[in-house]
Amino acid sequence: MTRFTVLDETRRHPGLAEQISAILHTVAPLVTQTTGLAVPPAVRFRLLTPKEWRAAYRYNGGRILTRDIADLEMTPKEITQIRRALKISGILPVLLWPLIAGVTMEAADGQVETVMVPRTLQHVGYDTNAQCLTQIVAHELVHQAQLAARAGVWEETLFAGRRGRDPQAGPTVVEGHACWADREITTRLYGAPVDAAQHARPSRRFRLHKAITDITRLSRLNAHYAQGLRLITQAVGLCGTDVVNQVWTDASLLPTAEEITDPETWARRLAAASPAGPGLTAEPAGQS
Repeated sequence: MTRFTVLDETRRHPGLAEQISAILHTVAPLVTQTTGLAVPPAVRFRLLTPKEWRAAYRYNGGRILTRDIADLEMTPKEITQIRRALKISGILPVLLWPLIAGVTMEAADGQVETVMVPRTLQHVGYDTNAQCLTQIVAHELVHQAQLAARAGVWEETLFAGRRGRDPQAGPTVVEGHACWADREITTRLYGAPVDAAQHARPSRRFRLHKAITDITRLSRLNAHYAQGLRLITQAVGLCGTDVVNQVWTDASLLPTAEEITDPETWARRLAAASPAGPGLTAEPAGQS
């Protein structure tokens, strides 16, 4: 049985914390039914101020770098260069916090958690839209299930190439899978997938920050969602969730750059690696 904890560390949004807790209890069984992944036994969401969120975001980047340094053979010069680059990129949370409704990461105490900023939910227009709030909570809960499934197998990294995988593979699969799942879950709940772009009413500040990021390299992040959604939707339709879920326990099954744009080829490779043997369905497969 899963224990859900929603902490309002702003001490100003108890109603929002209760609403998120209720959503978690509703969507948790749907996450497992839809994806075939188990929800972790302990699920934690934290509501933070923008300053606290920025600190958590920066901590996560430093944690990833620390693990990379421990795992990979890097020269002192390379370590210095990447630390400098990470420090420069510290401006990113200032630009991003009004845009990102939730981030799931490993906390300082080692537990996976999702951090949210109530002011961000206001800027993106989710605070007054129950369907959009349900979508983002479901999306982040899927991320927690993903992390539990792939723990110790493949992790976030700043050096994907050195770990033998395409730099876009991990983010594309992770975000695409969560997008596919939240669409399936909200369809079960509301009869159609929730599209925040159509349902939410973002603030002027959201539009300003989005305009800044859209003319920078940050706009590439959107490709992880769009390409990933197409990739996972087609792969699940061709071979089912059980076959697709192999990717969480075998990093070699992550898609190549070519496979990201050719889901059928990736699905065939996944099917060939399945204990059941190769085989694709002509029609979309049912949920496993």
